Order: sequence, then C-alpha cells, then structure tokens
Amino acid sequence: MNVRSPRPPLPPEFRTAAFTLIELVLVLAILAIILGAAVPSVSGLMQDAEARKPLEDLARLAKQTRLRAMEEKRPYQIAFTGTGYTATRYLSPYLQAAQIDEFIQRTELEAEQKMEAGLTQESGETTESVVAAESSTGGPQQSAPPAAAFKEWTEKHTLPEGMTCSIQYWYEPQATPIEGTEVKLWVFQPTGMVAPLTVTMTTSSGASYSAKFNALTADIVKETSN
Repeated sequence: MNVRSPRPPLPPEFRTAAFTLIELVLVLAILAIILGAAVPSVSGLMQDAEARKPLEDLARLAKQTRLRAMEEKRPYQIAFTGTGYTATRYLSPYLQAAQIDEFIQRTELEAEQKMEAGLTQESGETTESVVAAESSTGGPQQSAPPAAAFKEWTEKHTLPEGMTCSIQYWYEPQATPIEGTEVKLWVFQPTGMVAPLTVTMTTSSGASYSAKFNALTADIVKETSN
C-alpha cells in the first residue's frame, strides 16, 4: 500500500501574491460601493445648483431694480411669466405677457433712434436752458428746468427648458405655479419697500429651490430645497 506524502506548502511569494489579489478585489468592491452611493449625491447637488441659479440671478436683479426705483423716484416691477422674469419700470397692474415683449421691443427701438439722433441721456439727467425773453425788470429770465428724462431700462431672464416658476405672495397660503400667458408682478416702490415674496424654481427632474425675499431690502432671508 502506497502512502502519499503531503504536498509541500506554497512558496512565500505565491502566498503573498494570492493575498494581494484578494486585497485588490476587496478594495475594488469597496470603491464600487462608494462610487455607487456618491453618484446620487452628485446628481442631487447638480439639480440643486440648476434650480438655484435662476434664484441667484433674481436676487441680484431685485437689488438692482429696487435701487433704480429709489434713484429715479418712480415704481419699478419684476414681471414673472411662464418662461422667465423681466424687470421694467411699473407699467400696469393688469399687464399681459405680450405687452412686456412689446414694451421691450419699443424701448430698444426708441433707444436706437435716440442714439442715432444723439439725444440719449443717462438716468435722471436733466437739462436747463436760458431763454432770451425779458422779464419785467428787463433782464434775461431763466426758465424752469424740465422734468427729468430717464433712459428706459429693462432686463429679461429666460428660465431653462423644463423649469417652472411658482410665486407665493405674503397673503397667500401656498405657492401658485405660473402657467401659459399669466403674469405675476413684484412691485418696487420709490421708498425702497417691496412686497414680501417667496419664489420657487422647479426643474424638469422635480428638484425645487425656494427663496423668501425681505420686504425692506429685497434680500433673500430664507432658502429651502426639496
């Protein structure tokens, strides 16, 4: 009867290689798990950034619009539509979406005509003239300065494709999406006061970001995301 002798153990270099291979497989498995968990997080951050960008632009535009209303001592507005928002001087409480585009086109045309005629004035500039008519004392009489001539200003922002905008005034229980040709106004008074407002931007994937604006400064005082 033949008795087989036990096999000799593997050389150390082979044992080390096998152990290293197992370690490599474990590391790759752990990396796959980490990357799999990180992809949704990165995607969520990108969606938040996509929803937040229009609100950041709106916050900047709100401060600029408020400043113009105070400097020119006349009301301004930001008009929200289903496709974006536009800042202009205050036009009408019953403003229609088509009227906004008409006003912008007319303003651009008038600005071009004034530029060609050399009549463009900066915001708030006035001109004074001295007329040759004699007063009761026989001396030259200076006429009263004309009303301030303002250069029309507009700024329009278009929302990314698939994004929707919802507005919630301070007296409303919840936000209302803007659809079709509907227009919602945010009015800026010459005193610097604005109506408290909450604006929500929602992406096509369902990510949303809301900003609540202060009545005194038009600054964002609260931000939330879903």
